[in-house]
Amino acid sequence: MINKFKNLKFFENEPLVHHLNYTLTETEVKNILNGWLPLCMEDKWLSYSEEGYVYVHRSWTGHLMYKFAIRNNVINSVEIAMDDFVDMTNERKIEVFLSLLPHLSKEHSNDWS
Repeated sequence: MINKFKNLKFFENEPLVHHLNYTLTETEVKNILNGWLPLCMEDKWLSYSEEGYVYVHRSWTGHLMYKFAIRNNVINSVEIAMDDFVDMTNERKIEVFLSLLPHLSKEHSNDWS
């Protein structure tokens, strides 16, 4: 599935762990786990689930920005990139993650084949 994306990069430095208690509906969980495949240049994010985690990468660079697990329809914490290429405050990184969740939770179709 995700193997066709050759430029994916993972955390280079120890990620920041932000604890939260973000509850999702079953439909939102299904949509997030389905992943988000960028369809055009304006789509800045790529997400997929693998081995119990959801990975959210920047679609252009392939850099991993967020990694989290969903347990019992709840996101309890998120790992956030602390790598040198990320020029944002920690607060802004958390804001971006929280603003992404409604987008990733929407129903969408992917052609992962």
